[in-house]
Amino acid sequence: MNDGTREEVLRIEEVKAVKLFTLLFYFVYIGYDFAYYYLFPFYNQGEIGLPDKGLGYYLYGALFLLLPIVPYLIKKGQPFLIKYIYFYAFLLLDVINNLLIYWGTDSPYMNGNLVEVLFLIFSPIFVNKRFFWIITVSLVLKYIMYGALFHTATVLFPILLVLFLALFGWIVLTRFISYINGMIFAYEEGKQKEKLAVVGQMAASIAHEIKNPLSALKGFTQLQLEKDKSNENFYPIMLNEIDRINLIVSDLLILGKPSGATKTQVRIEEILKYVVSIIEPQASRQIITLRTEIAGPLPYVYCDENQLKQVFLNLIKNSVESMVDGGFIDIKARFTNKEFVISVQDEGEGIPQEQVEKLGEPFYTTKPNGTGLGLMVTKKIIEEHNGKLEISSTPKKGTKVTIILPA
Repeated sequence: MNDGTREEVLRIEEVKAVKLFTLLFYFVYIGYDFAYYYLFPFYNQGEIGLPDKGLGYYLYGALFLLLPIVPYLIKKGQPFLIKYIYFYAFLLLDVINNLLIYWGTDSPYMNGNLVEVLFLIFSPIFVNKRFFWIITVSLVLKYIMYGALFHTATVLFPILLVLFLALFGWIVLTRFISYINGMIFAYEEGKQKEKLAVVGQMAASIAHEIKNPLSALKGFTQLQLEKDKSNENFYPIMLNEIDRINLIVSDLLILGKPSGATKTQVRIEEILKYVVSIIEPQASRQIITLRTEIAGPLPYVYCDENQLKQVFLNLIKNSVESMVDGGFIDIKARFTNKEFVISVQDEGEGIPQEQVEKLGEPFYTTKPNGTGLGLMVTKKIIEEHNGKLEISSTPKKGTKVTIILPA
């Protein structure tokens, strides 16, 4: 799910939550006050009606003036502000109303509204930790202020009630967030698998169609090279480009075909030695030194030798291509906790963290002429060997790729 889609989904869900919250806010607020000031006094033969002091009916009028804000902010695409506006408006009007009623009088403080419970219980529905903490802290501070201003201990019960409901709301909120994160992860994983399946099918079809004419093209080019003995010809360049296309097609075939690995017992040292011997000439031309450190002798590893060679070839080649000013590439291998740990660390340009997270996705590459398939193939091979691939990078300092394989 991309950021734009996620934002749109969150906005739609927020609109639904805000509409329900607004309806419940007026129902609970007015219903509670009606019961408190009219129904209970009527049955208990008490004084019916709102307090003489205070905002009276103006309080409800002010709250109803907020109603046009709801459709306006929804239309503007800012439904996230509505809950804050209602809470702060309620808090401000409640403080003014209580100050008018109790300030400078001997009347004991007896007030509150069930809508505060609605705020605390409903806050997890918005899945917003900041809003939850604003409500909890604001209500506690409000009752502490009332206790100090009106010199009463009756505020202790509402404070304890707020804290109890806040604890309950926090548990619900964290479970909501955990559930949503789990759903997002499952969706992203399913989407990635679906993308890989499509890429695999497409890759197999493309590779199959290209492979045969590519072989014929290479053969005729080599034949022309043998016939044309002049010093100025472009056949070597053409052959290099054909080999590059052939490499891309080979990557596509690995992505497209099911795992047909032929696994045997081989030594990591021999694989690394072979790969280093291939890359070393290119590294030397770029004034790059390959340093190999084997904490061995290491046990045999059960793997497809050719596939692992391709893995290390891809990784070391990437490191070489990232180091335009020369330097060192450290290749280390060790066996610990029944696992092979092989790392390739360079002194190249490095990769920003937001790009590191995308490495291995289909056709995503940080190289100007890259295909975005090399690292994807590497990850696929490692996963088929029940291993793990870890990448850490610091811009301007270099990149470290670590492969962990089971014994």
